[in-house]
Amino acid sequence: MEHIDETGPIQDEQDRVEHTDTAVIVTLLDPLTFKPSKMDEERTLDKLTLPRKVLGKHLKAMDQTAGDLGKSLALIAALARIPVRAAEELDARDIDLIMGVMEPFLPRLRATGRP
Repeated sequence: MEHIDETGPIQDEQDRVEHTDTAVIVTLLDPLTFKPSKMDEERTLDKLTLPRKVLGKHLKAMDQTAGDLGKSLALIAALARIPVRAAEELDARDIDLIMGVMEPFLPRLRATGRP
């Protein structure tokens, strides 16, 4: 039975997350199968490895899509080095978990301009 901790994700979800010195590895609820491009062979991943060091190029990927969810999927795709169309096939619970565990490694967004 899952235990809900009021200060964080469900405990069973945290069991799917591994932290290393350089990465966060998330075991997916369902394997993700995709073709990186038309010329490539199909790939199946049961885990996504995301770098703890988020770079500008990762954040910039969010600029190429609209909407909050689209931006989140673009960020996950850039971090995991998978196509956005593959990230769109992730289970919603995986998306939520990934964004939650990556939050400490993301910069605080600062307002630009003046009111």
